[in-house]
Amino acid sequence: MSAYTPQILRFGLATPALFNCVLLGAVLILSQKLQQARARKQLQYEQHMARLATIKEIEAEVAPKRKGFESQKRILQADPNQLFTRISDSILSRYQSIELERTGMVFTLDRGRIGRLMQVDAARVKSSFEGGYGPMQEALLQVESLMPQSLLEEFKVTRNSEGQPRKQARLSFEMTHICWKANEAAQ
Repeated sequence: MSAYTPQILRFGLATPALFNCVLLGAVLILSQKLQQARARKQLQYEQHMARLATIKEIEAEVAPKRKGFESQKRILQADPNQLFTRISDSILSRYQSIELERTGMVFTLDRGRIGRLMQVDAARVKSSFEGGYGPMQEALLQVESLMPQSLLEEFKVTRNSEGQPRKQARLSFEMTHICWKANEAAQ
């Protein structure tokens, strides 16, 4: 062994080996971090693609319904007085006067309890009918389904038998509806 052997071993073998071990450790740590970052980005990409696929499915489901939505939008923006009258007239044309008959319809200027709380244009309609319970139920169902912006505020049912034989007695219905007009600018 020569006098230079310990220095050669220390600086020629040990130092490069230590340096290579540190470099290898750093590369392994960085490689692991890059793999984690790639896995995270891959997961985000897959979630994004899943969201896009879901959005496309929802769009495919909603697209055919847009036309109906536009008609609902027109209904909500229509004049509530005319719409209520039109729906009421179309319902009454299905029945004979003994089954269901309108005895009165008044568009009051008073906004009522609910109308005062609403911050949109609203019409208050007091209507009265005479007839059977079944036709009146169907009439109310038609009003509520064809006019989604109407709200039944008051409803009173009484028996009307003014001197008529017992089998001819009919029911009297007095109703008050609040109908509002949608205003997109206010929304």
